[in-house]
Amino acid sequence: MVKKVLQEGRRYVLRFDRGEEIISSFKTFCEQENIISGFFYGLGACKNLKLAYYDIEEKKYLDKEYPEDMEIANLTGNISQSDLGLVIHTHGTFSGKDFAAIAGHVVSAEVAVTCEIFLIKFEGPLARELDLKTGLKLLD
Repeated sequence: MVKKVLQEGRRYVLRFDRGEEIISSFKTFCEQENIISGFFYGLGACKNLKLAYYDIEEKKYLDKEYPEDMEIANLTGNISQSDLGLVIHTHGTFSGKDFAAIAGHVVSAEVAVTCEIFLIKFEGPLARELDLKTGLKLLD
């Protein structure tokens, strides 16, 4: 369960425990706290990472999985709304024992040790609408 370490107005410091899936747990937290829009960044360690790359020509995501333990050098993202509800849009940079960095759109990641996120909640909504040129739901 996501732990609210600190809240000062619209700013939060959150901690995710070992074994939690980051994206789905974060989405559940935002729904429970009525956070409909915002911006966040974080760090920590994960395993069972799944990243995606959007192939603009094919208009589809290509996925790759990394089961090993990895450092989370950076998580950056936003919270918005689409016709399907709350969207947690996250990109990240990660590294393994070889210290080589990999990055991409974060589909899922399980906390290996901890994950710490700083969140800024926006007052107004951020909406996503389908962009026919890219095939993606972009901020509108």
